[in-house]
Parts: sequence; structure tokens; C-alpha cells
Amino acid sequence: MISSIKDINMKTIAIMGCFFMIPFLISCQLSTADKENKKSPKETSPIAETTHTDTTEQQEDISIYEDQLKAIDGKIGLIERKNLKNGLQAVGFIRVHNQDKASVTSLYGGRIQAIYISPGAIVRKGQLLATLVNPQIISLQEEYLTLINNLDLTKIELERQDELMRGNAGALKNYQNIKSQFTQQKIRKASIQKQLALAGINANKLTAENIRATISLVAPISGTISNIQMEIGGNADAGAVMANIINNAEVDLDIYIYEKDIDKVRVGQEVTFSLSNNPSKIGQAIVDKVGSSFEGENKAIAIHARIVENKNGLIDGMGVNVVVGTGSQLVSAIPTEGIVNKEGKNYLFYVAKQKVNRRENKTVIEYIFKRAQIKKGVSSLGYTQVIPLDPIPNNVKVATSGAVFIQAKMDGGNTHSH
Repeated sequence: MISSIKDINMKTIAIMGCFFMIPFLISCQLSTADKENKKSPKETSPIAETTHTDTTEQQEDISIYEDQLKAIDGKIGLIERKNLKNGLQAVGFIRVHNQDKASVTSLYGGRIQAIYISPGAIVRKGQLLATLVNPQIISLQEEYLTLINNLDLTKIELERQDELMRGNAGALKNYQNIKSQFTQQKIRKASIQKQLALAGINANKLTAENIRATISLVAPISGTISNIQMEIGGNADAGAVMANIINNAEVDLDIYIYEKDIDKVRVGQEVTFSLSNNPSKIGQAIVDKVGSSFEGENKAIAIHARIVENKNGLIDGMGVNVVVGTGSQLVSAIPTEGIVNKEGKNYLFYVAKQKVNRRENKTVIEYIFKRAQIKKGVSSLGYTQVIPLDPIPNNVKVATSGAVFIQAKMDGGNTHSH
């Protein structure tokens, strides 16, 4: 009985002990949580907050020095007001037509003695290009000088026979023979004179003291030397092409239009074109001829357009992109190279700040670019209309080329902090 009472008391004590331990444990847990909550903000989530700040800054601005911009062929300019043409887009070529091209040849063969030109040289009509040595030309000059002397003697004899005939002292046959000989000599003189002129020799100035052994090659037209096919000491055959001249000042456009678009083209239409390898070089032309037959098997019709502005730098055979104008609209635009597409959205970069710094004892310019989302409008010959979706300051400078590289630098995390 006494043992049972002891067991009951022990159980009661154990239950009461557990009951008092529960509040103590809850209090400890609350105290621990309260200490956790009282930690400083820097101890809670420093990585998350820093990452968020960097991402925002990376999307908005990027620092690029002037020399870095030049290295990526980047350029800065303004958003321009441009008349971008609506019209028929086509391809074509810069052409110099045959009447403005020439081959340099000689009617006489010979050995090349001297060359006075090089490819790319600009020459004028009649300019000396090269000389050839030909012994036959010596014989031709000799014959001419001898003929001149004989012609004088024949003329004297003809006058004497004429006097005899008037005095009935001479024979008619002798007079007629001398007259025929004199006529033949004059014809031969005129023939040799022309032959010498074709060899570059002025027969009227020819004397026994200045007989030449060389033939002069002169430029038949003014223009640029495009090709040379001779060398000093080489033999040149009569009639062989030794150089080519092309007059690039007379370049025009040959445009190719497909059959379905031919009814949209007419004489007098304005044409805007840009070089395929240099879209920034823009030119203007006027349609002056519309072809009436197909070129080859591609069902294209040749259209000729006369270039009306500066032709400097245009060379025969250059490819061009063309817009045959059917209308135009005045819009805000930048060169297409100043627009970049990122994840389906279009952006341009504008200069938010410009600083002058010292680096390695040199003054360098630092550009702080901000990115602005835009919508692309009409495009024509290297320019694209920009419609801002983000605010862009008025008269601000923008990157007009190199936008792809600026975006790549931004993606690389090279940001600028203010």
C-alpha cells in the first residue's frame, strides 16, 4: 500500500515538471526569434539587394571612352529630320557607258620604251601615255622628207613645161607626164602626213635634224587609267590594247525592275540610291529611260537614271540599293546602325553625360550612354524612323553607329556608377 502511494506521487511530480517546462521552452524560442528580427538590414539579404541595384544600373547606363568608341567604329550624331521615301525598292549598278570608255592602241607595233602612267592616274585627252620604238617609222619620215624635196623639183619642172607649152616649144605629152607626177606626189605627201600624225609626229615640223625613232601613244579621251597591259622592253603588236581609260565623271545608274513593277516607273521620277558597301553614301538621280525588253532570264527590265548630284567616288560596276520614289514623309530618323534589337525590343543609346578626364597624361572624353526603347518606322537607304517609347531629351546626341557593340558591352556588366 505504501509502495503504491509512492508511485503515484512520483508520477504526479513528473507531470507537473513537464507542465512547467513548456512555457520555458516557448519563451526561449520567442527570445531567439526576437534576436533574429533585431539583426541589422545589412545582415539580412545583402546579395539580393546588390544584385537588384546592379541589374537596374546595367540596363540604364554605360560608360565608354572616346577611343573605345572609335575602336568599334562607333559614331555620335543627332536625331535628324529626314525625308524618307516611300517607293519601289530595287537594285542596280553604277555604269559608265561605252562612249565614255576607251582602249589605248597603236597602229604600229614596236618595243615599249617608256611608260608615263599608272593605274588610277587621271589623264586628259591628247596627253602622252607611252612611247614605242619602231624602225619603220624612221623610213616613213625619210620618205616624207625626200618627197617634199622632189615635190619642189617637180613643181619647178611643171612650171617650165607650162611656159614651153605657151610658147609652142614644148610637147603636150611631157607637160601631161610632169603634171601627173606632181599630182601623185601631192597625194603621197598627204597620205604620209596622216600616217605620221597617227604615230604622234607633226609632219609640218619634221626636218632632217629631228627625225624620230619613237611613236607616241596619247590618250583618246579624258578619264582615269583603269588598266595597263604593257611593260618597258616588251613588244607591242599593232592594234593591241595597251591600256584602258574610263571617264567616271559620266557615271549613271542602271536599275533593274521586275515585270510586275514596271507600271510604277516613269521618265522623270526621282531616284535615291546608296552604295551596297557604304550605305551612308547617298545619291540622287532622275529616271530618263525605261527599257522595253527583258534582261536575261530573270524577267527584269533595265531602267536608266541620270545622276544629278556629286559623282565623286562612284566607280563603274559598283552595286547600289535604289528607291524609286512614289512619295516621301518627313520623320525623325537615325542611321540604321544606331538601332539595336534586344529580346524583341528596339533601342537606341543617347549621351546622358559627357566628361573630360585625364588618363595617362592625356585628355580623354568619357560618354555616359543611356538606353531608350524605340519603335522602328519607315526605313530608306540606311536611315530608319525612330518613334520613342521611353523619354529622350531634346537635341541630345545619340550613337549613330556601333549600337550592337555598346549593347554587348552593357551585357558584359561594364557599367558606370554615379
